[in-house]
Amino acid sequence: MIKAVLFDAYGTLISTGNGSLEATRKILALNRCTDISPSEFYAEWKLLHKRNIETLPSFLKEEVIFGMDLSELYSRYHMSRNPNEDVKIMLETLGKRRLFPETKEVIEKLKHDFVIAIASTTDTEPLLQDLSRNELTIPYVFTSESLQVYKPHASFYQTILSKLQIRAEEALFVGDSLIDDVWGPQQLGILTCWLNRKNNPRQKISPTFEISDLTQLGDIVYKL
Repeated sequence: MIKAVLFDAYGTLISTGNGSLEATRKILALNRCTDISPSEFYAEWKLLHKRNIETLPSFLKEEVIFGMDLSELYSRYHMSRNPNEDVKIMLETLGKRRLFPETKEVIEKLKHDFVIAIASTTDTEPLLQDLSRNELTIPYVFTSESLQVYKPHASFYQTILSKLQIRAEEALFVGDSLIDDVWGPQQLGILTCWLNRKNNPRQKISPTFEISDLTQLGDIVYKL
C-alpha cells in the first residue's frame, strides 16, 4: 500500500505551453536571425540545458544555467547581443503557466487519501508563483533549488523520502520524463507512473505504470 504520490510539476501538473518557444522567437528576432528556426533553436537550447545541468561541478540555480546556455548558443551562432540581457525574455515566461485541465480535480481527490508532494527540477519561486496563480495547494513542494540537487541524482529522491518519513515502496512517482521521473526513482525502488501525453515510445525504460492523462491515475493508486 502506498502512502504518498510524488508529482513532477512541468509537463505533468502544469503545461509549459508555447511561452518558451515564443521567447525564443523574440530572442532570435532581436538578433535579426531570420534564417534560424525558432523550434530548432529552442530544441538545441533544451539539449544544452540538460547537458549543463548534468555536468555542473556544484549546484547552480536554473536561472543561472539558462544564462550559461544562451551565452554558449550566442557564441556558437556568432550573435552579438548580450545574452545575459536577452535571457531575461525567457525567464519572464516562468511563473506564468497554466495547469492541465484535469490537474486540480485529480489532486483534490487524492489529497484525502495520500500524502501529495511536488518533486520538480526548477527554481522554487517560479513554481510557487504558478501554484498560486492557478490556486493549487500542494502540501509539500520540493524543487532542485530547495534540495540543491537535480534529477535524476539519487539524493534528490532520497531526501524527499526522508523528509516525508516514508519508505521507497510506499511512494509512487508520477511524471512525464522517462529519465527524471521513471529511471531515477526506480533506482531507489520507488514505484513509477509515466505520464505519456504524446504517446511517445518507452525506449529501454519500463515504468511500473503508464497513463495518457492524470484522470487515469485513480485506477492505479487505489489498487496499490
